[in-house]
Amino acid sequence: IKDFVKDIQSELDKPGINSFGIGDFKAPKVLGDILESIAGAIFLDTGLAADEVWKVFERLLEPMVTPDTLPVHPVRELQERCQQQAEGLEYRASREGSIATVEVFVDGVQIGCAQNTQKKMAQKLAARNALAALKERDSLEEESNKVTKMENDKANAFTRQTLNDICLQRQWPMPQYRLLSESGPAHAKRFTYTVRVNTRERGWTDECEGQAMPSMKKAKDSAALVLLEVLKQWDDIKAPLKP
Repeated sequence: IKDFVKDIQSELDKPGINSFGIGDFKAPKVLGDILESIAGAIFLDTGLAADEVWKVFERLLEPMVTPDTLPVHPVRELQERCQQQAEGLEYRASREGSIATVEVFVDGVQIGCAQNTQKKMAQKLAARNALAALKERDSLEEESNKVTKMENDKANAFTRQTLNDICLQRQWPMPQYRLLSESGPAHAKRFTYTVRVNTRERGWTDECEGQAMPSMKKAKDSAALVLLEVLKQWDDIKAPLKP
């Protein structure tokens, strides 16, 4: 019984255990015999009162599994996830002696693998491991996307200032912004701006149009970003700005 408890605890510490079940460990027969003996003793001592037996064993059986709390089988969960993400799912099974090995591939990349004496159990465990790996990957990608968005927002916040710095260093007049359009209801306005610069040496740049934005500042930033991309194509602008 002690070995069984250790095995269960080890299984519970593995990632993805909440996907379904606790592996392929079987309780020793003696443990079942003990529970049956306790239930029988309580049943006799209480005058064959089944309700009293249930009061004792209900605490041992918690948390109770109901249709609402029944977890989805990992093979089904993985299949549904891949269908939603339009990802290719493939299982590759092999056997060496009494051990079956199942590998899980998503879009041709191995994501999970498991071994067991039973092929179905190996598939279940491999799917569970794959789900844990995919969830970890999704979490890392989400965190990376957040960092990228923060960096982009920070860069865009200084777009107009960057354009102003170029004008000052080259002794150009400040950029000229023009409100091209204003649309949407009062609670959801969208502004579109254009911007151009008199470069003196080359004259006025083309009027660059930004994207429609929910504020005038962001709309001007969008237009300035387009103009900056144009200026980057000029040889004399490619040199880094002086501090």
